[in-house]
Amino acid sequence: MDFKRLSVAFAMALAFSMPAMAQDDDDEGWATAPSAQSSGDDQSYDGSTDSEFANDEEYASAYARYKAETTKKSEINRMRNEGFQRAVLLGIRAQGGINTFFGENSDGWKIGYQGGGGLLLKMNFMVKNLSLVPELTFNYRHYTYEQDMDAYTNEASIDLFMFEIPIIFRYTFEDYDFYVGLGINMGLKLNGSSEFKTSGGKRDNTVATSGMEVGGAFDIGYMLTRWVSVDIRVVQCFTSLLNKTLVAEEAFYDSSLNTFYTTLGINFMF
Repeated sequence: MDFKRLSVAFAMALAFSMPAMAQDDDDEGWATAPSAQSSGDDQSYDGSTDSEFANDEEYASAYARYKAETTKKSEINRMRNEGFQRAVLLGIRAQGGINTFFGENSDGWKIGYQGGGGLLLKMNFMVKNLSLVPELTFNYRHYTYEQDMDAYTNEASIDLFMFEIPIIFRYTFEDYDFYVGLGINMGLKLNGSSEFKTSGGKRDNTVATSGMEVGGAFDIGYMLTRWVSVDIRVVQCFTSLLNKTLVAEEAFYDSSLNTFYTTLGINFMF
C-alpha cells in the first residue's frame, strides 16, 4: 500500500514537472534564435567563393552591382582629378632681356635692359597640344637714348615699372619637346621716371610716358622636363609709349616710341 502511494506520488510529480521542462526548452529556443540570426546578419559577403553567401545568387548579384558602382565612381573621381591636374597647371616665370624703341623719329634709342617675373597658368584649349597661357608679370625696364648733334650730344633715359598681362596660345610638339606661342601683351605703367641731358644741363621727367601699351608676343621654347621649360619671347608693341601731350623735350615732339623687347625666360610648373 505504501509502495502504491509512493508510486502514485512519483507519477504525479513527474507529470507536473514535464510541462515545466518543456516550457524551459521553448524559452531557451526563443532566447537563442535571435542571437543565431544576429550572428548571421553580422557576417558579410566579401566576394570570395569561400564565403557562405557565395551560393546565394541574389546576394552575390547585389554585391557585384555594389562593387561595380563603387569602382566606377572612384575611377571617375580619379580620372576627373587627374584630368583637371593635367588640364590646368600653375607656374612661375622669371625673365630678363634687352629692349629698344621702333617707330617714327626713334633714331638714337640704344639697347636697354629689363627683367622681371610673375605667375602663369597653362590650360588645355579645345585641340590636343594647344593650350592657353595667361600671365601676370611685373617687369622693370631701362631705356637708353643718345643722339649726336652738331655741337653737343643729347642723352636720355627712361625707367619704368610695368605690370604686364601676356595672353598666349601655345602649341606643343610633344615628339620634339618644344613649343611655339602667339598672342597679345598688355602693359600697365605702375611707376616711371625719365632724365634728359643736353648742353643746357639735366632735366628730370620731361620725357613723359603713357600709362598703357598693347602689342603682339611670340614665344619659342624647349621643355627641359615636364615641369621646367625655357623660352625666348619677342614682343612688339603697336602703341607708342611716349605721351606726346606731356612731353617737354623738343627732340621728341614728332617721335613715336613703340617698345620692342626680347627676353630669355624660365618657367616652373606645379
